[in-house]
Amino acid sequence: MATLSEIRAAMTGFPRTLTWGNFRTVTASPSPPHTAQASASFTMSGWSVRLANGEYRVHGARVTVALNSADSWATAAARTSQPLLRHEQGHYDITGLIARDLIRQVLNLSYDAAVVEVLRDAGSTANNRMRYVQRSFQADIDRLGREARTLLARLNTDPATGRDGLYDTQTNHSQNTARQQAWNDRLSRAKADDVSFGLHLMMEGVI
Repeated sequence: MATLSEIRAAMTGFPRTLTWGNFRTVTASPSPPHTAQASASFTMSGWSVRLANGEYRVHGARVTVALNSADSWATAAARTSQPLLRHEQGHYDITGLIARDLIRQVLNLSYDAAVVEVLRDAGSTANNRMRYVQRSFQADIDRLGREARTLLARLNTDPATGRDGLYDTQTNHSQNTARQQAWNDRLSRAKADDVSFGLHLMMEGVI
């Protein structure tokens, strides 16, 4: 199982503390009455397969979390609000924590070499078996990526359509201070713990 330090080493861009300087200034809100928006995304890259100690494992996988500058903006009035900045930080943290879950799952992928050797579809040579495992891992990684993006779309508001996710719905875009504080605490715990964010959300009844 991948350790938290191994998971963090495989990540770029998270954790990260946002400032208003990371948001482009707009003279008027593109989606009133909202006065700020943080848009973040993640990408997976760089993985290969290694066979060691009788086990095929993913090696070199990296996930990069980034703030999308074109879709991250704030009005001049919004840039004076620290509570609003903390709310927008939450959008970034949600993206980063989902990406952290994804890289954890990818790093934990493994196939027993003895099992692969007896699979008819895997072929009879070492090269054929390696290609079989690579295809299988690719299918697993694609599936895990789709699941991660489905959860991200459920939690975060879509910057293109403006459709609210659970985070904005529950906090009313930071206006519900009690629910916002609950989310702040939830995200802080998740970032500190060596437990999946998805599990945190299930245990707390969010999803």
